[in-house]
Amino acid sequence: MRIGALKPTGYLLASLFMMVQAAAAGRTVIDLSGRKVIVPDRIERVACLEILCYSRMFMLGADDRIAVMYDTPAPWMRATNRRVRTIPKLNGDFQIEDLLIRRIDVAFFLYDTKQVIAKLNSVGIPGLISQPYADGQYVRRPRSAAEYAVLAKRMVTLFGDVLGGEAKKRAETWCAYFDERVRFVTDRVRDIPQEKRRKVFYVRGPQSFHTQGIGSYTYWLGIMAGANMVVRKSSILGGTGAVAIEDVLAWNPDVVIVGRQYPLSRVLDDARWKPVAAVQRKEVYRAPNGVFYWDGGPESILMMLFMAKKLYPERFADYDFAAEVRTYYQRFYRYRLSDRELARFVSGLPPEPARR
Repeated sequence: MRIGALKPTGYLLASLFMMVQAAAAGRTVIDLSGRKVIVPDRIERVACLEILCYSRMFMLGADDRIAVMYDTPAPWMRATNRRVRTIPKLNGDFQIEDLLIRRIDVAFFLYDTKQVIAKLNSVGIPGLISQPYADGQYVRRPRSAAEYAVLAKRMVTLFGDVLGGEAKKRAETWCAYFDERVRFVTDRVRDIPQEKRRKVFYVRGPQSFHTQGIGSYTYWLGIMAGANMVVRKSSILGGTGAVAIEDVLAWNPDVVIVGRQYPLSRVLDDARWKPVAAVQRKEVYRAPNGVFYWDGGPESILMMLFMAKKLYPERFADYDFAAEVRTYYQRFYRYRLSDRELARFVSGLPPEPARR
């Protein structure tokens, strides 16, 4: 369902008045930019004005409170939750009248922060910056794996703090899982000297030399998995960007991971890549992608586990990655992947087309 041309009605001013009253009687939370925001004690209608909002709402069991969201082509979003098909989708920039008509209690957003804050404040809708990346730059780019871990958990606990109740408990459960999985991996790779850590290049796409930079999700996930992320020698800070083929040839990564459902042919069929060690040794892998792509969102903790297993199979010989994925989906999304689905999932494939 996509948002059509919603016309303002006579109750808009009344809605605004009620929102202002609710905010006055609410509680204070701190968003990812450090802003103090008063939110209502009871939140029933949420506007997901940034792309990672849905995956956190779904994980915390609050997807039924999403009144509007940005659509994404993430491969397993619809397969794991039929409800997402009926959630109204934004087509382009949001209109403040639409949010009023939908009686939004709170909005999570990211880009054009000054403009969005002004628009939301003008009608009394509490708005929270829910990722560190805003207005084309990181609000606070993690400077270490430990700092990234704190930030990754903060992006989940913010939603728990805002939604409260069971969602807050689920956020705490996920954070405990995150810490345990980080300890599991980092303990096993801790003694690998830097000079012996396998060199990794992540293909963010759409082009094969387009990657994520220093301080990005994949950068720190790779570091925690024991990788030598070759992008550290580039000038790309956070976010995404393209590197020169000459640089990739000089870095000569041992492993290349292709994300976002792009085909391996982007690398394997490009003659410029043929001298690279990863291509020569057939270590070009397609990353799984789920409710959201694994280079962003809470599910990215699985990317760390995927990378560790691929980079150091001898150190993780007793570790069943497919079982981890199945358990994660059942535990945090309340969805059991069938054997057939699981096989496609861990191979980096999307769900099978629905039969008509």
